[in-house]
Amino acid sequence: MRFLLIYFIVITATTTAHVQAQDEVMTQTTRDRINLGNLSIPGSGTFFGLKGPAGNVVGDVYVDTVWQAGNVKFYGKPNGVSDSLKGVPIRLDLMANEVEIRAGASDIRVAKAPAVRYVDVNNRSGTGSNRYINVREYRGEADALSGFFEQVMTGKIDLLQHPSVYVQRANFNAALNVGTKDDQIIKKADWYVAQNKRAIRFSPGKKALLELMSDRKDQIEAYLKSNRPDLKTRSGLLAVVAYYNGL
Repeated sequence: MRFLLIYFIVITATTTAHVQAQDEVMTQTTRDRINLGNLSIPGSGTFFGLKGPAGNVVGDVYVDTVWQAGNVKFYGKPNGVSDSLKGVPIRLDLMANEVEIRAGASDIRVAKAPAVRYVDVNNRSGTGSNRYINVREYRGEADALSGFFEQVMTGKIDLLQHPSVYVQRANFNAALNVGTKDDQIIKKADWYVAQNKRAIRFSPGKKALLELMSDRKDQIEAYLKSNRPDLKTRSGLLAVVAYYNGL
């Protein structure tokens, strides 16, 4: 019995020493591998960065987050009585392609885009209203779109913008500690022009305008030369289209 006890003590001490030596080797090996990657571990001067909070979704999906008074024109009579609502607070959700209608402080009704012919909504500046018309009212390249066109101007040429949103996913790289943890909602508005209700994508520029307005090319060229509108701005493009539509 005494022999067995001594044997157990010796084996335990040997095993403990082996484990400690192995731990020391593994710790040093791990330390070396981490330091070779230009990182450090506790005890070597610096610490790993602490895990931060989970990312959020940054941005909003609305043409305007503020409720604005407006009128809604439907296809048909959704309530069996009328095909329109007038003077109601509304917002346009570009992600879901819906018109939100506030019926009360906590009562929000939703009309899907396919049910809505157009909405007229007051702009934030208080200078008037903007019309957002269902893309189904146009043909051509509008057939591949969903939601609404903003009718910036109508006439011989309709000047349209198609507002939309997309999600830019988080690109945080924990190893390099760069990028963002947040998904971001990005808004964009693409220009379209339409003649006889056929819409095409349009990139504003002198050459594109002269091709579009080729029947009045000389007059448009003279207008551009004398007025020098900034075609990269909404007001500049609007001015040229208004001039053409008035010829």
